[in-house]
Amino acid sequence: MRIFFFMLLLFFFSFSCATTNVSQKPQKVEHVYLEPVTNKTPEEGADVIFTKVANDVFYSDSRFKVERTPKPGVTVLVKPSVDSISTYAVGFDKYDRVTEYKMTISTTIKLIRYGFKNPLYTFSIFRYDFYDATGAPQEVERKRKECIERIAYQIFRELGEKIAISGEKIENQK
Repeated sequence: MRIFFFMLLLFFFSFSCATTNVSQKPQKVEHVYLEPVTNKTPEEGADVIFTKVANDVFYSDSRFKVERTPKPGVTVLVKPSVDSISTYAVGFDKYDRVTEYKMTISTTIKLIRYGFKNPLYTFSIFRYDFYDATGAPQEVERKRKECIERIAYQIFRELGEKIAISGEKIENQK
């Protein structure tokens, strides 16, 4: 009789302890609000170039909906800043005149849930590119601005990928 009672008790507990895993797939970040870029460098106009590029990249990316006004609990603020721009010569001609420069730009981008103060994520992104230093001074300056723009595109495309990959973690945080 004890064995029967023990078997019945074991049978009862085996079915009562069974659990079903119902998991809800987290939603990815879709709603972003782009804050103006903060320029912490002496380079004039870098903030304008970076803001234009950020708008181009995020408005053309179908994974994100760029909000004109942030919504509490839904929108993630994207707060970029350009920390440094450094340029140094890497190419010379036979008369030791500079023919090519390498430009390195470092940025810090904070993702903040609207209505909160602490950032969810802080990304530091460094990118470099080269530009030609031959021609008139105005032409070299134009090539320099184009190099800044190319690097900005690289940075914001990488940021879009990082947000898309990290989106599940961001959406689950309260």
